Amino acid sequence: MDINDSIDKVAAHLERANFGSYVELISRPWKFFWFNFLAGLFRGFGMAVGMTVIFAVVVYVLASLLSNFIQIPIIGKFIAELVDFVNTTAKTTIKY
Repeated sequence: MDINDSIDKVAAHLERANFGSYVELISRPWKFFWFNFLAGLFRGFGMAVGMTVIFAVVVYVLASLLSNFIQIPIIGKFIAELVDFVNTTAKTTIKY
């Protein structure tokens, strides 16, 4: 194996890995900063939207399950007592 073949293989690997664009990005700190800032911004926005959708689905499923449980006399009575307890406690709490 010749040294030129090895160099050609390394060059081909670096070109396939898009190493030139990475070096160009690193050499410009402001471009690197803005690229990472925007990536983080969109990543955070995507997480917020995704978690909102997941939370909405979980609340919907729990609400539909609880509406079925309220029809059962024992559990419905327990939930009614719990709601009454929370309402009376909220009215009589000591405010500092």
